[in-house]
Amino acid sequence: MIPFLGQTPVLQLPAPTANKPILRSPDVSRLNQALQNKELTIEDAVAIALVTNRDFAHSLTVLEQARGRTSEVKAGLNPTVGVTGSLDYYDEAIIAKFGEGAAIPIQKQFVDIYNAGVTLPIDISGSIHAAVGQAQFNEIGARIDVNRVRNQLIFNVRNAFYTALRAQGSLVVAQEALDNTKARLQDAQATLAAGTGTQFDVLTAQRDVADAQGSLVNARGSVTIALGQLKNAIGIDVSVPIRISDAGAVEDPGGEASDISVTPGEDLHSAKDEVAFGADYQTAVDEAVRSRPEVLEGNAAVSAAQHGVSFARRSQKPTLSVSANYNVQPNFAGFTPANQGSIGLSFSIPIYDGGVARARVHQAQAAVAQAEVDRRSSIDQVTFDVQQAYVNEVQARERVRVATTTVKQAQEAFRLARLRAQAGVSAGPQQSPQIELSNAQVSLTQAETNRVNALYDFNVARSALERAVGRYSYGPGGGFTKVPTEKETGKATPPKP
Repeated sequence: MIPFLGQTPVLQLPAPTANKPILRSPDVSRLNQALQNKELTIEDAVAIALVTNRDFAHSLTVLEQARGRTSEVKAGLNPTVGVTGSLDYYDEAIIAKFGEGAAIPIQKQFVDIYNAGVTLPIDISGSIHAAVGQAQFNEIGARIDVNRVRNQLIFNVRNAFYTALRAQGSLVVAQEALDNTKARLQDAQATLAAGTGTQFDVLTAQRDVADAQGSLVNARGSVTIALGQLKNAIGIDVSVPIRISDAGAVEDPGGEASDISVTPGEDLHSAKDEVAFGADYQTAVDEAVRSRPEVLEGNAAVSAAQHGVSFARRSQKPTLSVSANYNVQPNFAGFTPANQGSIGLSFSIPIYDGGVARARVHQAQAAVAQAEVDRRSSIDQVTFDVQQAYVNEVQARERVRVATTTVKQAQEAFRLARLRAQAGVSAGPQQSPQIELSNAQVSLTQAETNRVNALYDFNVARSALERAVGRYSYGPGGGFTKVPTEKETGKATPPKP
């Protein structure tokens, strides 16, 4: 069994905390120096993921919120200290008159009242203690969930690592198959020139070369997509070029290393990005991050969470209110006036709230961190979508080129076969001109069908890239008609690389 070493990450990154997570997945500027000329092993990938993975960071923010909730509920058992006051001004004073010259004021026109108090809750029903117990067990559940996420994270990274190595193995096989079919084509052409082969053999070999070229195009793209999935699982920018090695990762069930010869120039034991990403790719990524609704929604969520921190401090802040009243008592009696108006000013100054505000702020800060992690997840998913769509479009474009070349070859082969059939001769000995013509027609039909499929695969891939960039997101309807501004989503714009 392959041991898990749990080594120190090869990247020198600041260790994130639950309330201060990584705001954007490490990109080229932060990774190139560390990864330059280095092949990542499976243990390197796991170690980096434990620092950079978004799901792991998300689980830590949930745990912090649970801890804050426990502290808030416990604060309900603490005493509170505060000062309150009210200032009321009535339209007139209430005075009781007894005969001439005798008057007693019942209520002055201006009344001010001040109070300082200490409150200690007595939980005679046990409801606060029950709430504390509930919060504590919820916190335990959140803590255990961190372990669950860690377990799943390591599996996901290892699985993505093996998927990338598998894709590299398929690429080696595809390259070897192409080399073999090219050799077969050369042999078929040589035997045809020598008069011992047939044109059908050449046509068959040409078709196989075209198929092998298409398979190689797909295999190269699959390696890049698989590496993108690995980088996404780790939690680094999927645009970063990396190279991985199967050293220490692959175990032979028989206990012995397999002796496999590989095609020169191809490496079965390491994988790297096979598709070159040009300036147009980065332009597409930048546009997607600016305009995709998922990212903009994340910006708004971060802005909302940041406002929540201020709201969480409300029990620590003084309050002030103004009131206006006018009372009518048709059945008044005694010294109570029938009509009375007043205006009032009330204030409250909390001195100690038992720790409730501090606990709420802790929860709110964890909510901000969670929103930032979620926004980072959106950015990474959008970038990954663009990369996959870009790779698929590049593959589709190349398949159109290969299919077009194959059609031209098949058209020429069909034209020559038809001329020979009309003349009653064939390209090889003991071969019917009509059979040769029929085979050429079948090859031409298949080549044209392949080109039609490749052409529309390209257009579908092009449309998918447009969607990945977010160009279909805005227009008439209930949402925004154009990309919302920073003023509309809040100033919680994603950090720049």
